[in-house]
Amino acid sequence: MLGLYQRCIIVARYGGKIEIGENCGISGSTIYAWDSIKIGNHTRVGANCKIIDNDFHPIELEYRHKGLNEQHTRRAPIVIGDDCFIGMNSIILKGTTLGNNVIVGAGSVVHGTFPDNCIIAGNPAKIIKKLNE
Repeated sequence: MLGLYQRCIIVARYGGKIEIGENCGISGSTIYAWDSIKIGNHTRVGANCKIIDNDFHPIELEYRHKGLNEQHTRRAPIVIGDDCFIGMNSIILKGTTLGNNVIVGAGSVVHGTFPDNCIIAGNPAKIIKKLNE
């Protein structure tokens, strides 16, 4: 109903690890790990999201020209807690940690650490509401 662009793509390369908890739902999204991505139990990932723990290529021009992607590409683990909801078309970038029960607004670009029980949204994503207050 939300116009999926693709089937789910789940890839771990260069020793990357992906752990998906129990009772998760993922709709036409990409999860791509060179380091590690952990998704907690009962988490939902909306349509067309990208969860990527690396930059895919080096930042430095000389390394890109030489094709030294694996050796010089920045990467950092992603941890998504239990009971989270990632709104459609969101991007979760390397080094992100979401606590439990975090809701990510549709189309957000997420980087950083966010506590339990909050709603985040925007580019860059920021806390817009704390839940249970």
